[in-house]
Amino acid sequence: MNKDIQLTRRGFDRMTSDRQYVDLNLASTGDLATVSGRENLAQAIINRLLTRKGDLTTLGHPDYGSKLHTLIGELNNVRLRGKAELFIRECLAKEPRIAEIVRIAFATPNRHDTREMLQVEIIIRPVPQPGVDDRNLSIFLPLNQGG
Repeated sequence: MNKDIQLTRRGFDRMTSDRQYVDLNLASTGDLATVSGRENLAQAIINRLLTRKGDLTTLGHPDYGSKLHTLIGELNNVRLRGKAELFIRECLAKEPRIAEIVRIAFATPNRHDTREMLQVEIIIRPVPQPGVDDRNLSIFLPLNQGG
């Protein structure tokens, strides 16, 4: 079973860019908190999507990350959502713990957030592994487009 240090994103619901600060989460004992199972997979997917593709090249991971950052500033329209879906699918195809991307759905923007926010729900079916059931996992990812 995969286990990682649990990360927290300050103001994740009010994200201002893909370069948002990430903190280590402390457990009540004062030690670093860890995350495993479904929560570990969700955290890994979010980190993969919010990392700019190529940023980890010097660490030996040139294909890690996504191209979602290239959409910043574009209007939240059908064209943008199509490109975002393509970038998400391309990125998550490299995650070995995903058996299938079941669904990618975008919230319909209202007239006030046509540039500022792209909200996506990603439903995946994990590869069967100890500690992670194979039920669909739903992830909500708000991406601020305007900064």
